[in-house]
Amino acid sequence: MSDYNCAYVRNHYNVPAEVGRRVIASGEPGTIIADRGHYIGVILDSDPKKRIRNFHPAWEMEYGEMADKLPLKQWEVLTNGLYDWYDVKYMLGDAYHYVLRVWAATRSQAKYRAYQELDECFEDATAMLTFKVRAA
Repeated sequence: MSDYNCAYVRNHYNVPAEVGRRVIASGEPGTIIADRGHYIGVILDSDPKKRIRNFHPAWEMEYGEMADKLPLKQWEVLTNGLYDWYDVKYMLGDAYHYVLRVWAATRSQAKYRAYQELDECFEDATAMLTFKVRAA
């Protein structure tokens, strides 16, 4: 989730977009889960894999109430195996620079999503073996 929580979309398109709001996107119910700049990231209720899909905030979009529960959890992933959460907590070294926040259903998915976002930084997927994950 972005720190801006859909501020650009709300201001530019004059819509009540924010993470956690229920929507009807192109005729299908879902929940906004991510700020994607000019778009909103929505998980459709019908998607068993809980993929975040980009939707235009004003095209075939109906906004509803805030959701009671989000379809994914937010996780923190420490992507440098040389550090531990203790280092992050006490700001030792540059540990906090290696923490990435992602949305996923499980810890394993959180590791994979972090890897996907940073794939150009690693030689291969074995880097995920050193990732540490905790609930945000």
